[in-house]
Amino acid sequence: MATNPLPQAPWGAYVQYVGPMTVEQFEQFPTEAGWVYELHEGRIIVMPGPGNIHGDIQTRFTLTLGWFIQQHHLGILSGTGCYNLPLPNNTEEVLCPDLSYVTPTRKATMAKRGSYLVGAPNLVIEIVSPTDRRSDIANKVATYVQSGVRMIWVTWPITQSIDIWHPETQQQPMHLGLRDTLDGYDVIPGFQCPVQAIFGDTDRPQP
Repeated sequence: MATNPLPQAPWGAYVQYVGPMTVEQFEQFPTEAGWVYELHEGRIIVMPGPGNIHGDIQTRFTLTLGWFIQQHHLGILSGTGCYNLPLPNNTEEVLCPDLSYVTPTRKATMAKRGSYLVGAPNLVIEIVSPTDRRSDIANKVATYVQSGVRMIWVTWPITQSIDIWHPETQQQPMHLGLRDTLDGYDVIPGFQCPVQAIFGDTDRPQP
């Protein structure tokens, strides 16, 4: 076990005085209610649980995207849940996106280790907390990309905007404001939704 505090984590904060561990050891780690735990490069990262604004946005995604997925018999949109993500360097991490979607065909091929599905979901949605830095989010997005996630939506409540990572964005995120339309591309074909429907506050001017 570690005996000294760790340096700053790439997002959230490291759990101090806890040494590197495997996915199996992480699953047995005693957690505290109200906090979210993830495993990155063998170290546990802890983050505060979501607040009310976060919850509202998560609900609106469920009422728009989740409804579309269900109505078109495409599976389900999952709330906060963790995935065991194998990476190209033969390591694995456990990350817990705020929302995620896996096609039924892909889900049928994913193994399960303990409580976690092994493999990358088709879509990941992260809702940024007020304390998150852009560098934090960039690090997490990079991990999702390396693991094979096909599309990532990073949702910024303060600026009421969404950044989209997808092969069609040419390595750079597509930035959407309130007047733009969210598109499911080939990951969720046919899905479109005004960005303002995700944030609800249509009276606030676009940043």
